[in-house]
Parts: sequence; structure tokens; C-alpha cells
Amino acid sequence: MNKNIAIISSILLCHLPNFAITPPAKAQTATQNSSCKIIPEKDALAGEFSEKQLETIASRITVKVIGDNNGGSGTLLAKKGNTYLVLTNSHVVRGVNSIKLKTVDGKTHTAQIIPNTKFEKFDLALLQFQTNEIYCPRDIEDVANFLPNTTISVTAAGFSGKNGKIVFSHGKIQQISQPLKEGYQIGYTSNIEQGMSGGAIIDSSGILVGINGRGAYPILNSGYVYQNGSRPNEPEIQEMRKLSWGIPISTVLAEVNADILTAYGLPLPKAIASVPEPQLTGWLGDLEKKAKEFTVRIDSSSKDINGVNNNGSGVIIAKEKNGNTYTYTVLTAAHVVCERNNATQPCGDFNYTILAPDGNKYPVDKSTIKREEGVDLAVVKFVSEQNYEVATLANYNPSNLQYMFTGGYPKLGNNSPWRFTIGQIFDKEKGLLLSRQSDFQTDSSGKLETTKLQTPKLQTASPLTGGYELVYTSITYGGMS
Repeated sequence: MNKNIAIISSILLCHLPNFAITPPAKAQTATQNSSCKIIPEKDALAGEFSEKQLETIASRITVKVIGDNNGGSGTLLAKKGNTYLVLTNSHVVRGVNSIKLKTVDGKTHTAQIIPNTKFEKFDLALLQFQTNEIYCPRDIEDVANFLPNTTISVTAAGFSGKNGKIVFSHGKIQQISQPLKEGYQIGYTSNIEQGMSGGAIIDSSGILVGINGRGAYPILNSGYVYQNGSRPNEPEIQEMRKLSWGIPISTVLAEVNADILTAYGLPLPKAIASVPEPQLTGWLGDLEKKAKEFTVRIDSSSKDINGVNNNGSGVIIAKEKNGNTYTYTVLTAAHVVCERNNATQPCGDFNYTILAPDGNKYPVDKSTIKREEGVDLAVVKFVSEQNYEVATLANYNPSNLQYMFTGGYPKLGNNSPWRFTIGQIFDKEKGLLLSRQSDFQTDSSGKLETTKLQTPKLQTASPLTGGYELVYTSITYGGMS
């Protein structure tokens, strides 16, 4: 591979893809028992229950887990004959020698831990108990095999460690993080007390989307580590601390032994769209590290349809020392800092913040925003006492088939992690021939469309507008502009 490589910060005009999978329409299937059926009061057409009904649903599927030296809550997940499957956290049953479960009717049942569930790396455990009593686990269409969207309303249930009674906390999902260690991924505003671990999280339609596990504002920050071993930066950790954290049911379905899914008639997990995250080493790893040192995230006060703030990316191209501070110039795409539906409208009145490579945030003085007419380029400035790296701008045109890289911060809910992707340069004429769409359109699902050969479509336009004349094969996502 030729090491004479151009690093190209992603400033393409891209639509923001929606990475959350939309819940499927609820099938009209019979419930396991007619006494379990509840007609939605809040919005029957949309299938939305009232808060009181949601508490009833949650109480039916939430059990109290009683160990000889530990305990917490659990969630009825499924039924097979007279055997019930219960999901909880592994820390709830860690070190116990015997387990009893207290169900909604006040009765107590002896339970066993199911071995060989493939949950070694997750804070999850499966229990089972047998009884002739009739309980109401959610039907298959009400067990989420998808990640929930951010901003949806949820109800969390569990047994308080203070008084041993079931409690409910209503809130909203605010973050869908890339998976943290032990499987935690849902950040929500419900207040989770000690003892509620393992209890159910249901949405306004009564769909079981996750289980509780961690409350807000823990004493230590040791739980905020991604599964790949990396850590969020300090400002991101402070935002995470404000939320309770749960494990998605989709993770349970994806990780559990497939024989259990079949035996209990649970839904198969859906494939979740994700951004490729290659782990680069050697000189490629050094190259990525260098690119990250001069790439920033630009956060907007504007929000998307889910109520989550928009963002883009930019490159530090100049700095000027003024006493104890530096004034930095950042190059970005004009549409990142001039948000509007079409070019005939004025720019929206939004505020912008720079997230620097070290995690510090700096406000953008809107008077420093300068746009170049005819091209999708803009510069903004911010001031800091920190000394950041400056990118070296190429003064040549890259060659056809030369390798190149894009860096930036794709928008994934409230979490926009760094991404670094690899591709090749193509000449403009070939790009125009291979491109089957214009102005960087995405398909209806928000993903980049592919050719019949399953290679990514080239990011070009016909005709080329806004100065977009560089054609390359790297996939860039909304937020990397």
C-alpha cells in the first residue's frame, strides 16, 4: 500500500441517517390468557396505555428476587407450559445459594439459574421456575428485538431495597450509547433505586425494551467504559452520570443461547445497523491518532425529529497565539453552520459549540462564521488556553486510485463517537458514470444505497454542485460533514 496518503476530513453534504430501528407494527395475535389482555386507554389507535395501565403491565411482569445473601428484581420474559423464564442482572444473583421469586400475586416460588446462557460478558442472568399459576409475560410482539428510539417515554419497575415494595418511575430515553461493558446501552431519566436492578423497562405501548441495572450518579465512574475498552471523554461521562442505565432486550436476544429462544418462542434478534469501527494498528493507527488530534465535533442547538441535537465535524486549519490563549480557525461544510431547508432561505438562528479533541467544549462566536459563496465551505473560530494540533492542507490534487481516509463524528442519537474510514480516490468521470443518484441521496431507511455488486455508491453528484468534485469510496455518515 502506498503510504503517500491524503487524509480527508469528511465535509460531504450528507443526510443524517437514522440508526435506530423502527419497531414493527404489532401483530394481531391472541394473548396467552384473556385475563392478561388490557385495552389501551390513552390512545387505542396508536396502542398507547395510560400511566396507570403501564404500571399494571409492569407489575405483572416484575418479580422480587430473594437470595440467601443478595437480591433485587427480575422480569418475566416468557412461558413454556408451566415453566416461566425470568431475566435479571447477574449482580442480583451473584454468590447466592438459593433463589426465591415473589410474583405479583404475593406467592413465592423456588427458582434456578439457567446455565450456559452465553452471558459471560454481560450483567445478565436467566432464571426459571415452575408453577400451575397463570402469570402474564408479554406476548412475542411486545418483546423488543430492536433498539428503542431516543426520547420515547418509558416506565421502569422494580422492588425498592428500602421497603421491599414495588415502585414505578416514569421517564424518557435520552441516550442510546454504543454498548458499554456488561451490555449497558439505554440511558434514561427514570429514577432507579437500589433493589430495582433486573426490573422491567417498558415503553408507552407496553413493549418490553430493557431491564434496569444502574442508577444515576454512581459513586465511581468505572462503569463508563465501552466494550472495546475505550472510554468516553470527561464531558460525556458527566452527561452519562445524569441518567440511569439499562440493558436492551435486543442484546439479550442476540447473545442468549439460540435453543432458549426456540424453546420459549421468543423473537429472533434483528440485525442492528451500525457504523463500521475498524481497530487500526501500526502506522495506520498512528495516522488515525494524528487525524483525531486536529478534528473537532461541532454541536448545534438545533434538534432532529427525535429531539436530539444535531452535529457536524470540522478540521483545525490555523491558530493564532494571543497572550495566554489561542484563537483557532476550523474548516467545515457550510451546511453544518448554516442550517436551512433550501438555499433560498436564510441560515437558521442556532448556536454552536466546538468539542475539542481532548473533550473540552468551547462556544462559537457566530460573528466569526464565514461562508464562501458557491461552495459548501465555511470557517468558524473558537478561543482556548489549550494548545491543539493544526492540520496541514494539501496543495495538490490526489491521484486516481490513491488510498485516502475520512474522519469525523457520525451522529448516533446523543452519542457521536469518532469514526475513521478507508477508501480510494476515483477520477470525476468514472464517478459520474458509476453514480446512480444525485446530491448524495440516501435510501428510505437512511442508509447509503449500494450497487448490485454490494460496493458502496460513490459520493458524487450529477451535476456536481457546491464544489464537490472529489470522488472517493469511503462511506461517510451524517454528522461527519
